[in-house]
Amino acid sequence: MYLPTPFLQKEELKVKKLIDQNSFATIISYPKNERPFINHLPVIFSSCPGEDKVLIGHMARKNPQWMHFKDHPESTVLIHGAHTYVTPQWYKSSRDVPTWNYAVVHLHGKMELVEPFTEQMEILKQLSNFFENPSSHPWEFELPEDLLDEAALTSAIISFKFHIEETEAKFKLSQNRTAEDRQGVIDGLLERTDDMSQLVREMMMENQ
Repeated sequence: MYLPTPFLQKEELKVKKLIDQNSFATIISYPKNERPFINHLPVIFSSCPGEDKVLIGHMARKNPQWMHFKDHPESTVLIHGAHTYVTPQWYKSSRDVPTWNYAVVHLHGKMELVEPFTEQMEILKQLSNFFENPSSHPWEFELPEDLLDEAALTSAIISFKFHIEETEAKFKLSQNRTAEDRQGVIDGLLERTDDMSQLVREMMMENQ
């Protein structure tokens, strides 16, 4: 990834927050002698002890990507954060051209397939608890009757743990502009009504 120094984000807590808030990831595998295979799946950080740099998720058995991981565990996970258009009309100290502010994270590492029934159940519980937690009446995890049989579940899905080995985080939030220009962008975004613009504005204020 093209990563100019002003946009490099090294603070682990901020990177983790971005991942937690943008769990629908792009997952890339590298099957031998084929072009990269791209998938889109929800992932979250494992809550198991000693797995602070492990993402978990699952996919359908019919999805061929898990076979790529079996033969070639190296993988890349892309996290897309908020992004928005920036008009040069907002700059106060100078004039320039339009640009785009955004935050993304590229994670490089290895996939570990998780096939045993009890271990897959634990991953499914963690996933459902994470996504149900914001609800005032969260759904309690339980399998439908047709998946209560171990063979039925393990033949339908396969889970995984992604072990993060390298992190590239890019928060492009006008850090290359003057303080006056950055404030102009923050003020300009306040007038927007879309969620993305407001999220970028919040990130800019947090990273001043």
